[in-house]
Amino acid sequence: MSLKLLAALAAVLIPTGPALAANLLSNGGFEATPTLPLLYQPLAPAGHIQHWPDPPETSQYVPGWVLDDPSVADLYNTPVAYSLVPALAAEGSQYLSLNWSPLGGVILTNAVSQGFVLGAGATGIDFSVAMAVEAGFDGSTLQAQILDAGQNVVAQSGLFTHLDGNRTWSQKTWSTALAPGAYTLRLNGVGNGNAWDVLIDDVRLEQVTGLSSAVPEPATWALMVSGFLGAGVALRRSKRPAILAA
Repeated sequence: MSLKLLAALAAVLIPTGPALAANLLSNGGFEATPTLPLLYQPLAPAGHIQHWPDPPETSQYVPGWVLDDPSVADLYNTPVAYSLVPALAAEGSQYLSLNWSPLGGVILTNAVSQGFVLGAGATGIDFSVAMAVEAGFDGSTLQAQILDAGQNVVAQSGLFTHLDGNRTWSQKTWSTALAPGAYTLRLNGVGNGNAWDVLIDDVRLEQVTGLSSAVPEPATWALMVSGFLGAGVALRRSKRPAILAA
């Protein structure tokens, strides 16, 4: 194998940078404009959008998603002039509050879900979400579940908790094995009785294939190719004709 061919092979094999997998979810950042008119809470802080549907039109409040109970959910449009929640979204300009209550000491639960399909060759999923809670409070939790076509839970994460709020976001991640097929991602939010908000944004679900774990890292590729080049040089030198002394 010539040195030129080895160099060309190295250029093809060494990745130029990480490639982001496609998000299996639509409107993962809650940026889509609701298709129904939103009603505003009269005394809500600037940037705070309050929706009171009657009856609940779940699929129209956050397009692509279905809320169990839209009447206890908020859609925030940043910048938010409310000192207990992040002023800016983790991604884009909007984020979702799963549950709230006008009464202290009330523990609320709510969930948002969306269907997705894993294609041929899938061996699992990678999940991530940006999470926050109201500043000064903790204990509000979020859990991701995967449901099959019969709405049976086939996989679920542990409980994600964002402590003390402080108007910040933290990223939660989870991976699990999953075969090709049609599923539903369900995010369950539970308030803590003091601050009820479970805030979420930038929800991502990516397909994992059997090849992903077998692909070497860029440094490994470089080491392999340098080995090939070294072997080629040694082979080329070994084939040089010996020069006999006169």
